[in-house]
Amino acid sequence: MFKQLKMKIAARRVEKNKKRTAARRKTNRTAAGFWARAWDLICRPFRWMGRMARRVWDWLRTIDLIGMVNLTLLVSIIVLFSMLIIDISRCGKKTVVVVDADAVPVIVSDTPRVAASDVSPRQVKPRAVRPTLPLRRDVVAAPRPQQVVAPRYNLTGDVVVNGRGDGHMLTRGIRVQGNVYLQNMRKYVLPCDTYIDGNLFLRDVNMLQFCGDFVITGNIYVSRRSSFGPIPSTARLGGQVIL
Repeated sequence: MFKQLKMKIAARRVEKNKKRTAARRKTNRTAAGFWARAWDLICRPFRWMGRMARRVWDWLRTIDLIGMVNLTLLVSIIVLFSMLIIDISRCGKKTVVVVDADAVPVIVSDTPRVAASDVSPRQVKPRAVRPTLPLRRDVVAAPRPQQVVAPRYNLTGDVVVNGRGDGHMLTRGIRVQGNVYLQNMRKYVLPCDTYIDGNLFLRDVNMLQFCGDFVITGNIYVSRRSSFGPIPSTARLGGQVIL
């Protein structure tokens, strides 16, 4: 009888304690609910980043290291070969010598090449400039009278233009009666409206460029260590280009 009564009293105490604990928890939850939600919002991105980092790490652990190294080497080889092909294609577009086939005939024979220095004399000394006067010609009456004027030449004889400074200098519109030798120069620009009644020799001229129209009644001899740029379509060349 007493045991049952004690058990009922103990059960009531336990129920009272449970009610008190539940009430306290409810009060604490109500008070700390706002801060708990705020803290949860703050920590949510970091938790997501942690989960993503864990997934990435798990994915990296499953990757074969040797396969990745081989794949990286293969991609690098493909990129290097692509860059090499691009460089070769760009170099192929930059032609050192460009000759218009319609304007100037170029002869390249199977025989061993003969440089301009071998064709022309080794030591060429410029001749003294002799001013020439125009010849007088009687005008003959004709149905269509035309005045004939003899050509005037600024220089007569072989003219040497040396990059070392011990030669003549060509100017715009100059007229030369004889051969012209361009030698020992890295780059040279032939003046516009140059008239050469003879041949043009290039000896050790890395690049010859043309300012504009010019007239050469003879040939253009180009040595092995010389080159020239594109010839204008309006230029007049009486001979040929011999490499």
